[in-house]
Amino acid sequence: MTINRLFNVETVQITNFKNSMLANFYRLSLLIATLLLSTMSQSEPTYYKDTETLPYTVIKTLADDIEIRHYNKAVGVMSKGAEDTGAFNLLFNYISGENKTNSDISMTSPVEIGKRSQEIAMTSPVEVSSETMMFFLPSKYDMQSAPTPTNDNVSLVAVSERTVAAIRYSGFSSDSDKEEYTRKLHKVLEENNIETAGSPSYMGYDSPFTLPWNKRHEIIIPVEAL
Repeated sequence: MTINRLFNVETVQITNFKNSMLANFYRLSLLIATLLLSTMSQSEPTYYKDTETLPYTVIKTLADDIEIRHYNKAVGVMSKGAEDTGAFNLLFNYISGENKTNSDISMTSPVEIGKRSQEIAMTSPVEVSSETMMFFLPSKYDMQSAPTPTNDNVSLVAVSERTVAAIRYSGFSSDSDKEEYTRKLHKVLEENNIETAGSPSYMGYDSPFTLPWNKRHEIIIPVEAL
């Protein structure tokens, strides 16, 4: 075998070795990236006063008590109530085991009150409308794993990700208080040229037995993404 031929054989072997090393490095990089994404998607729940709450990211602060937030998609359970009982009782019964798997589901915060379509395909908050109330399920659930309601007046809903403006306050929260803070929020949005994209909702984070000055109330309004 000539020297040139030996050199060519060794060159091929070295090239194959390098290609193999690059392939293994590529596979390892993909594995690490997959593990990182998996870890990020399984982040720890967010809590408010020891209760799991709906997490959000603050996009922009407009005032001490006003900010723009982004919420990721979530799973909720919704009711408009029935003739013999209110929406809250029906939803509380659902998380207390009135579902097809007889599962007890942790209450979350907040409760959200506002106009929401049934077409929106228990953590905190609970979401309520002038017609409808919704609890958000803990983050461990998705639409496939969430227990199915057994009451015809209760339904699971897939809540899409959304961007909202929020104003926070404490104390009492009567209808007139909600209207006042809604007007204030609208005014600040107009001053900052931020367009609304839906109706206001109320979000309550605390039980009725919490002293007023320790309560957290919010009005949120969907807005166009910034």
